[in-house]
Amino acid sequence: HVYKMDYRPFIALHRARDADLTVAVRRVPLADANRFGILELGDDGRVTRFIEKPPNPTSNLVSMGVYAFRWPLLRELLSAGKVDFGRDVLPFMVESGHSVHGYEYTGYWQDIGTVDAYWQASMDLVADQPPMDLYETGWLIYTKSEERAPAHIGSDARVTRSLVSHGCIIEGAVERSILSPGVRIGAGAVVRESIVMFDTEVGPGAVLDRAIVDKECVIGADARIGDGRVLRPNRSEPERRFSGLTRVGKQAHVPARARIGRNCRIDPYVTESDYPRRRVAAGDTVAHAG
Repeated sequence: HVYKMDYRPFIALHRARDADLTVAVRRVPLADANRFGILELGDDGRVTRFIEKPPNPTSNLVSMGVYAFRWPLLRELLSAGKVDFGRDVLPFMVESGHSVHGYEYTGYWQDIGTVDAYWQASMDLVADQPPMDLYETGWLIYTKSEERAPAHIGSDARVTRSLVSHGCIIEGAVERSILSPGVRIGAGAVVRESIVMFDTEVGPGAVLDRAIVDKECVIGADARIGDGRVLRPNRSEPERRFSGLTRVGKQAHVPARARIGRNCRIDPYVTESDYPRRRVAAGDTVAHAG
């Protein structure tokens, strides 16, 4: 989950209500609610119903997975073998009449349990006015960092609405994208609405459009990833890979002048010899023969 939440009002409400359990909740689009535990609240904020990931949800109020428990009760439940909060603990507590309350959170919160959600959260953060401030001096966001030289932006480079990490060298164009440390973008290359991870090299003239590229990949000169407008779902995972994103796995190589369509999957460690042809149609997968 991606969010910033001051837990003090949450804990204060839990104590004020003398609750056995308080659950942080928020509203999501109803179409996405089946990915979460959903709740119904009474007028007093008490949870009257909880269902874990229903196929056809009737409520869009979902659990954020943030809880405040009365510790002796939680210890008792865990000792009794109720170890899964969504499947065991919350349904039991609601059905058995324990004091379970909801705390509705209205700030930015994004579950990134799917590739599409991860990509969308990343794109949210590169907006001109991002919904979550990463630069608030009174509330810093800490992350593992490597000591590398500052990013170098070449004289012909163009970077707009992007997050560029240290150690990057950019000679091409980067638009609404996120670059991890050590990424290199060659002259004339375009990276658009993409996430490129550690030490990946994007060759001169290459184009990445709505792609997620794992670390230490090599994208050959003039290759195109996310090519064309055909949105055929991925043949191997049609129920999960249909939004147009193309994924390139760790240490994979994409040959120079290759054309990789949308919803494609390039598996980790793929080499140039794994490609039967230079054009990979939308929805296809390239696997490593080794």
